[in-house]
Amino acid sequence: MANKSPVYSNARVRVMENTFLNQEKFNRLVYSESVDEAVRVLIESNYGGGAIAENGDYEKILRAEEDKVSAFMAESMPDGCGLESFLMKQDYHNAKALTKAKYMRIDDADFMLAPQGVVDLALLKECVNSDTYTRLPALMAKALSDIDLARANGDKSPRTIDVTLDKACYADVLAVAKKGKQKTVIRYWTACVDFANITTFIRSRREGEELRSFRKAYVDGGEIPLSAYESAYEASDEAVGEKFRYTSYGKIVYEAFSGEANAMVAFERAQDNYLLDIFKRDRTDIFSTSPLAGFYVAKKQEIKVVRMILICIKNRVDTAQIKARLRDYYA
Repeated sequence: MANKSPVYSNARVRVMENTFLNQEKFNRLVYSESVDEAVRVLIESNYGGGAIAENGDYEKILRAEEDKVSAFMAESMPDGCGLESFLMKQDYHNAKALTKAKYMRIDDADFMLAPQGVVDLALLKECVNSDTYTRLPALMAKALSDIDLARANGDKSPRTIDVTLDKACYADVLAVAKKGKQKTVIRYWTACVDFANITTFIRSRREGEELRSFRKAYVDGGEIPLSAYESAYEASDEAVGEKFRYTSYGKIVYEAFSGEANAMVAFERAQDNYLLDIFKRDRTDIFSTSPLAGFYVAKKQEIKVVRMILICIKNRVDTAQIKARLRDYYA
């Protein structure tokens, strides 16, 4: 596209915002009595750009919608502004999926893949399957080489693949975001790192893992240092909640350790709302990248919530439980 200025890109965003599902559509989804009924709501909304779901195959529609929003970001983002970091996250997801498929001897891993990011998907497949990574981004290439080495030395844990590529991913996207000098984008990825660490911290404690396991998974680049987690690792839930209460995520973390039955559901919802709120304040600033970044994050979150609703309907989850998992609206 010849014109990729923020003003032009954000004018296109204003048009694309009409594709968001509104509250009435979400209510119809939540109260659908079957997956087929819910899928009809999506088809009426032109979700997936007219993709046809046969035999209740809603993933085909959701994947088409993901492809659409990724393509829109790729063709609309101004050069060098750091927004390519969002598409890079998809590259690392695909690198994980392809690496796991390689070691699990899965011939066709397409069902595990996200839309193409910055790296050509065919190239990524070729490099992973041939164990030759020189044509890939440097941090990704090193991570994949490290995984192969760990595997050769007997470490066959899928978690090693996740941890190694997650660390490389966040280092990569943060570097690109900082180079782009867009404060909201930098803040977004910093918060993503913190939430990744907080989630790992919660899971590690609840599964009774040793502190060294958490240290191995800890990702650099967030606001909360490793030392804060180390000093709280053996503390009670109440003490942990109090310790993190004065960080940027205080209330969110405090609720996660509240002891309530649905504390983690509330934590995940609050986390997603926090990340979206980063862009809400500047969504009308046509001279910044916030409107485009906010649209992308909101649309990806919307697809995630739609998928969750459909899975819940398929498994006959109570409507009240579905509603508890909904996120704030961006539209």
